[in-house]
Amino acid sequence: MTVITRHSEFYLEDGSITLQIEDVLYKLHISLLRKFSVVFKDMFSMPPSSSQPNHHEGMSDESPVKLGLPFTVKKMDYLLWWFMCRYSSNLPPLEGLVSILELGTFLQIDVARSFAIQALSTDSLNLSPAWQLSLALRFHISDWIELAFKALVATPAHRLSLEDASFLGLTIMHIIHSTQSEIRHLRLVLAYNPLKMDKHDVLCKRPALGCQASWEAAWWDGFARHYLHPDHPCTPLEALAKFESANIAGVTTACRLQAVEFIRDHGVFDREYGILEEGLKLLKKFEGTVVGV
Repeated sequence: MTVITRHSEFYLEDGSITLQIEDVLYKLHISLLRKFSVVFKDMFSMPPSSSQPNHHEGMSDESPVKLGLPFTVKKMDYLLWWFMCRYSSNLPPLEGLVSILELGTFLQIDVARSFAIQALSTDSLNLSPAWQLSLALRFHISDWIELAFKALVATPAHRLSLEDASFLGLTIMHIIHSTQSEIRHLRLVLAYNPLKMDKHDVLCKRPALGCQASWEAAWWDGFARHYLHPDHPCTPLEALAKFESANIAGVTTACRLQAVEFIRDHGVFDREYGILEEGLKLLKKFEGTVVGV
């Protein structure tokens, strides 16, 4: 037989509402719960049912308001820590911040949710992009989704760990790997097909043989090597910036800058950003769902 016990800290003798989570009773101030939580405000404003007009749930230990999932004693304790100690300079552990985020989201306690998001964003916690994306999708943290997704796509596939996969689950990992593969294929095509220099500066004396040939050689040495780097590949704009500042033997400065300007103006590399946006759009369909294991 389950023994119901009063919480050692959060059963307040002057409390006005009794809650039961698992086998523990909480007695709290209903005014405080109503003040911060939209859900509690609505819940405790409901009149008694017509079948039990004299029954007031939550008014005694014998008839507490029973809260099931996602509530657990541990999660509720962390949320109540926030109620009592939210101005403290000491933060709860990662588990506690995630609990405050979860119940703050569920109960629509915006200030608790904001507190948890801000605390989880601190450099000291150093959350991995996989952790960030998992939490962002589950708890609608829109600002994190794009940043975490782009960081994961930019991470070489062999560096994504089993732990990352456990946070994200098969479907989200598939979206990440598919996006990586599409971008990798596009980069290979662009790297192995140097842009033809259709226009040359008036001072360029050998446009067909000297300038074009030097440009093609430099395309690999000055651009593609950065663009295809196995560990730290540059973005298109970063790679082009390196190329733009390089001195290329056999290519006049005007010809080089003219070619780079053409690349920028005509969106030669825009497809990569399009692939990222397509992956992000697909990913956002899973916002609000529990991912991982």
